[in-house]
Amino acid sequence: MNLINLAEKTGLSLSFISQVERGLTNPSINSLRKIALALGIPLSSFFEEGLSMDGPVTRKNQRRILINTDSRLTYQLLSSNVDHRIELLLTRLEVGASSSEAPMGHKGDEAALILQGMCRIDLGNETYELSEGDSIYITESAPHRITNISNVPLSIISAISPPGF
Repeated sequence: MNLINLAEKTGLSLSFISQVERGLTNPSINSLRKIALALGIPLSSFFEEGLSMDGPVTRKNQRRILINTDSRLTYQLLSSNVDHRIELLLTRLEVGASSSEAPMGHKGDEAALILQGMCRIDLGNETYELSEGDSIYITESAPHRITNISNVPLSIISAISPPGF
């Protein structure tokens, strides 16, 4: 796939894609997610450099951490290997932050549990408010966005199968 095709598939500008390719700009997680989806690769593949985790255990200090450029969104990959059949993520959204600018889908079904805080989840044409202890199931490719609507950081644990984050 060339840069023009990638720009068309992602909705990102050709100049932006070119700057990312040449290392002149640091893309947001949302931009990387669009690029990964267009290329048919997991988002986590952009962050695997230098991290080799063999075996079934992932220690807290070995987690792959993906931080949005504005630091209001953090993903921690809890799975030891993205080649497994399930991917486990811990997501943290600061007060008022959203997981994406607009609802986006991804590869794999997702089950999510709210560990702390309250959120609004835009899922297709529906909107749901979830609190600590609530969970939701999101089917593959269903556009969704999560927004923290509480006055504390939002923590969510998600399982995605097959892995595609």
